[in-house]
Amino acid sequence: MNDYEIKCTAHFEGTYTQEEVELNNQLYEECSKENLDVNAIEDLLKRGADPLGATSISGWGLLDHIYGEIVDDSQNSNSINLPLITKIFLKHGMDIDNPRIPYDDENSLHPMWQFAFVMNENSVYALEMLLDNGLSADSAGQMWGHAAFDLVDIECGDPCNDEFWNHECTWLMKMMMLCASYDHVLNNDEYLKNFIDYSYNDYDIHKFRKWNDFYYVFDTSNCKGKPELRNSIVKIFEVESNREVWRINV
Repeated sequence: MNDYEIKCTAHFEGTYTQEEVELNNQLYEECSKENLDVNAIEDLLKRGADPLGATSISGWGLLDHIYGEIVDDSQNSNSINLPLITKIFLKHGMDIDNPRIPYDDENSLHPMWQFAFVMNENSVYALEMLLDNGLSADSAGQMWGHAAFDLVDIECGDPCNDEFWNHECTWLMKMMMLCASYDHVLNNDEYLKNFIDYSYNDYDIHKFRKWNDFYYVFDTSNCKGKPELRNSIVKIFEVESNREVWRINV
């Protein structure tokens, strides 16, 4: 290990025993399989494997969080197993807001930060489970804040004419509006309220729990030039009525 790695991780050494780390790595291995063995996963959890645990007793692996690694890996498989894994982890007491080794903004990344890389419906199902289990506004903000910054502020892609960007931006908005549909999130996240223009819309936000009841139309005609002058409009329509029910100026 170099000096920087030692400095970042030394005070967490001893948080996990070698036996616990071995169980954590076995858990990660089981959850990385294409065909999940639910019994094997549950057995490891009962024996003490930690869904938010480390992959080594020292070094950078000490700052890993198994669930975050699984979320990150799931981008290669359309997150197909993520809902089931999330369900099992929550059943066995995973509290994503309270890991044994705390998150930071650099080395010990919050698993919700990783959700920004997996914009798809399976991820939304997993997110819904976490929200139903009491996921905090701060943790939800790790997801939508990272995704919005990457997709909107940095890239400003073209969801109007590009299939990839339309997919990514649509699922970002569905995940963001899902978060906003939970009172405990919306009431504790002024940034989210501002981003979705909550005060300028009067539609029942709780209805966005049913994310497939809506479709999204993007206007990026002003998303060019200097960053401070860029402006996009997101229009949300009910599928059944084709009525515009929400508008966001990004």
